[in-house]
This record gives sequence, C-alpha cells and structure tokens, in this order.
Amino acid sequence: MKLRQAMTGLHTWGGLLPSWLLFVIIFTGTLACFDKELERWMRPALHVPASETVMSTDAISTWLGDNISAPLHAYWMHGPTDRAPYWQLGWEEDATGVRGKAAFDPANGQRLADTLGGEFFFTLHYNLHAGQLGMYIVGLAGMFMLTALVSGIIIHRRIFKDFFTLRPNANGQRAWLDAHNLFGVIGLPFHLVLAYTGVAVFVASYMPAGALVAYNGDPMAFYSEVQGGYHRNELHQPPGTPVSIDGLIEDARQHWQTSDIGWVIVEHPHDASSIVSVRRLDPSRIGSPQDALSYDAFTGELLNQQQAPSAYRAYIWLVGLHMAQFGGQIVRVLYGLLGLAGCMMLVAGNNVWLRKRAKRQSPGLTLVRALNTAVFFGLPIASLALLWGNRFIPSELTSRTTAEAWSFAGAWLLVTLFALLTHRQPTRQTRTLFAVLGLLGLGLPLVNYLTTTDGHLLATINHAPMLAAVDLVMLLTGGLCSWRAVKASSPTADKGIAGGQDVDQELAG
Repeated sequence: MKLRQAMTGLHTWGGLLPSWLLFVIIFTGTLACFDKELERWMRPALHVPASETVMSTDAISTWLGDNISAPLHAYWMHGPTDRAPYWQLGWEEDATGVRGKAAFDPANGQRLADTLGGEFFFTLHYNLHAGQLGMYIVGLAGMFMLTALVSGIIIHRRIFKDFFTLRPNANGQRAWLDAHNLFGVIGLPFHLVLAYTGVAVFVASYMPAGALVAYNGDPMAFYSEVQGGYHRNELHQPPGTPVSIDGLIEDARQHWQTSDIGWVIVEHPHDASSIVSVRRLDPSRIGSPQDALSYDAFTGELLNQQQAPSAYRAYIWLVGLHMAQFGGQIVRVLYGLLGLAGCMMLVAGNNVWLRKRAKRQSPGLTLVRALNTAVFFGLPIASLALLWGNRFIPSELTSRTTAEAWSFAGAWLLVTLFALLTHRQPTRQTRTLFAVLGLLGLGLPLVNYLTTTDGHLLATINHAPMLAAVDLVMLLTGGLCSWRAVKASSPTADKGIAGGQDVDQELAG
C-alpha cells in the first residue's frame, strides 16, 4: 500500500471520530478569544465605564473576611483593566478545597450579580467542565487533530492549488470537498500551531510521573523550581496583624517602575506563614510575565523576587501564543476568523464523508447525521440561548449561574432531540435549525435593547465599541442564518453522490 493511500484512511477515520469533540473545542476556543468582552456584555452594570474606582485590595480583603467564614488556603485578586473593567476575586477553602469567586463594580464597590460569563466557554474549551478527566480528553482530541492535519497534508498533492478552488454549484460532494480543502489550507499554519501548543501547555498534567518521582511526590516543589517562584509551608501558628496589601502593591510599582499590576495572591491568610505575591502585568509580551515579588504578609519584608528560568519563559510564550495574549484586538479577531475556518473545515469534512456513502442505508450513517446536527447546530444554538438566558434570568436569583447553565444545556438537548426525530427529513431539519439560529441572532440585540439602558447597540457604538461588536456579530450571524434558511426552502436538485468515484480517486492519488 502506498503512503498516500494509507494516509487517506488515517485522515478519514482519524478526522471523523473526534470531529464532533474537536468542533466543540475549536468553537468554544474561538468564543474564548473574546471571553472578557462577553463577560462584560453579560454584566449590565459594567456597560458604562467607571470614571474612578473606590475599591482596593484592602477593601476586598475586608469583604472576604466579613463574608467567608471558612479558613482559607489562599485568595487572589485582580484590579480593573481595559478589557475587564471590574475587580476580580477568587478563593479556596483550606479544609474542603472548595473554590469561590466574586466580581465587584469599581465605581461603587458593590458585588456584581453572578454569571457564567465568558469564562464558561474558556473552561468548556480546555476541559469540557469535567476537571482533570476532561483535560485528558481534550489533549487526546488535540493529538487526533495533529494526526489529521499531517495526514491531510500528505494526501493532498495539490494543496496550494486547492486554496484557489471553490465550486459551490458543483455536485454536493465536490462542493463540500472544495470547501474542506479551502478552509483547511486557509488556516493550516494556525491549526497546526494551535493544536500543538494546546497539547504542549498541559504536558506536565498529562505526564506527571517524572516530576512526582524526582520531587518525592511534592508537586509544589517541582512547580516552585520550574517557575522560579516562592512558597513556604504552613507553620500552624496564629497569624499576626497583616500589613496593607495596597502598600505592598505600591512598593512593587516602585520596584518595577510601572503602574501595571496583575494578580495579587495571598497564601495561608490565617497562618503565620502567610505571604503576599504581587505579579507584574505587561500586555506587550506574548504570555503573562512571570515577574513576581513575594512579601511577608505581616512584616511587609520582601522575601523573594521571582525570576523564571528561560525554559519556563519559553513555555509561557507558548501559552500566550495559544491564548492570543498579544497584539490586541486585531490578533483576537484574526484568531476568531481562523477558528471559524477550523469549524467549517470539520463541517465540510463530515459532509464529504456522508455524501460518499449516501447510497448506503445503515445505522452508522444515521448516527453520523444525527451527531452532525446535534453538534454543528446544537452548540451555536445553545451558546445563543445562554446569552438570551443571561438577559432574562433575574440578577437577584441565588442560583443564577445554575439557571444560565441549564439554558445552555437545555437548548442543546432540545436540538439533539429534534435531530433524532427529524433525521429522515434533512431538508426540513436544516431549514428549521437555520431559522432558529437566525431568530436567536437577530432577536438578541433587540432583547439587549429592551433589558438594558446603557448596553444596547445604540448606546455602546460610541463609548464601548467591543460591546457594540457583540450585538453587531449577532446581527450578522442572524442575517446569514436567516438567508440560509430561506435558501434551504427553495427546491434545488441535489446531485448528491455524483462524481463520488472521481473524488475517491483524487484523495487516494
């Protein structure tokens, strides 16, 4: 068997089997490029920029002491930025390991209503909201994607010529193959880099045995040495009187000669070993800088200046490259467009596989069609349903984030059920789901206008262009899907499997 023939089978099955999972990963990763913009959109109190802030790290520490009674292992804070104009707080309880988070309006210091926010898509992207197991599954999918990309390069002899070939009016299989080739070539370097870095950034989690053996089962010792950071174990002694964290931040600003401060982390706040680490914020770098100053929480003494080794800085560079932590909004928009190209590559590839086997009537084909509909339509519809839910669920509801999660999951389940019930009527199914997408997309800016005073398109177009961009993208998405629904209603001859043998010969070489 020739190499290209062998690679054809590997590309077909290595691409098909994880394709639905990869679509979820790539689509949510694309949304995660704009996680902070979505977070702000989902918090109406932040639609008008605050002219000044009344909050401080000391005030947040006081709030934490007044509202969280359990002893804490650590807590961390971050001040407002251009993309995230609010105070962020997170904490971890000492005994149970339970984590919590809160956000505060910088203008009045009030806690903001809870929401899943853009972080929901980011977490779904890298671990499917399934913790360590989900991270392993995503890593395995990333390796499948690398395999499919490399085998695809090998089997396509005319890869660069195919970049300029798109015949949408050809028979169905040929048109889908052209689309698969086009979107694959457009984003090929991007997809290779993102697939590789996506696997590489979690390599220590995927293969922890070496570090655990070398450091006698103490992962903190491993990370402290690799990162050049500072850590000290609990003394199990009563804490002293803490110094002002704001004062330590000012000292860090003087040390670095900059006003840009990132995360502030307080470890063991209820123990005499407590330390305060202040990280530097440098948006000009690819990846978060690992410059950090660690202070004694009770004396204010500078205990350590973190200097990450070159190898770890290279690792952070890969993280920043994967997460678009450079170049501003232009790079994020570029990542978003190339991410959508990756989604279209998967959709087109699956349709090529189906159309090549359209004459067969087997349970396998029915399952693939149902999965295509449930995932390729279900995830976008569920994402829009989450944004709709954010506007209609009362802000004072105690379990508001749970209600938002159910709006997402419920919409996805409904689409899946619809896909199973209408699998024998593909035209009607496609038309209906495109119409639903169109309705949700076009209706969301209207709902935003009716439920907010300062966050709708007419109000944000001047003072908050990235907020306005959310509504504009919804209008564009709704318009395109509505047009596609109307087009799907018109009777057209589906040439389906015509030319299938020629396509097989082209792929096999």
